Amino acid sequence: MNSARMESKDSTSLSETLSRFMVWVDGVGGYMVCADETNSIGQSTQENDVSIPICGDIQQLHANIQSVDNGHLLHPVGPVSIEQQQVTEPQLLNDNRTFEMGESVSLHYCKPHPWSTTAVISFESRNRTYPWSDAVLIAGNTIILGPNAQSHIRCTRWEHEVILLRRDGQWHCRSFADFSIDGTSVDLEGTLNGNSRVEGRDFSFSLEQILPTVD
Repeated sequence: MNSARMESKDSTSLSETLSRFMVWVDGVGGYMVCADETNSIGQSTQENDVSIPICGDIQQLHANIQSVDNGHLLHPVGPVSIEQQQVTEPQLLNDNRTFEMGESVSLHYCKPHPWSTTAVISFESRNRTYPWSDAVLIAGNTIILGPNAQSHIRCTRWEHEVILLRRDGQWHCRSFADFSIDGTSVDLEGTLNGNSRVEGRDFSFSLEQILPTVD
């Protein structure tokens, strides 16, 4: 499991003040969750503290993504293009659009579920985040994992959906399937902490908080 300055295993909850974490889905991949109202994108360096650190030829702070109403505004700082058209002012990102940063980093933005404000940013180029992830989730109050095409994290072998819910600054896990959190059986919904392990009959995943790179 890749990790960069992850939180040690304890009972710290996933609150709004600790709103960046990884979801490691067994047999599927790793996903970076960013749940602040505004999330910064920049180059991954030891000293650079941005929400979405990317290994690539971009500026230390290259852009910001702001959650607004039911969408997201992209605020360019460095050179940014949307569908190969350069932009210099904040732009509302439309579903299934590609945007480029610098000359080599290409990202795809989509909102797969019509009832959720959570967006998925995946890589069109070979760049990745650090810690390594398959995609970045700009989280609203729900993250859906499951076999359906509308899931934020597509898990084709799962029988049931699993939903991560943010309520009153706390993250919870809900599913109609039988499952456990950190070895304790859960009836429909349970509370998550910063390093929870969730297991069901045909699914399992772990959470890991990401600490800032600058103390």
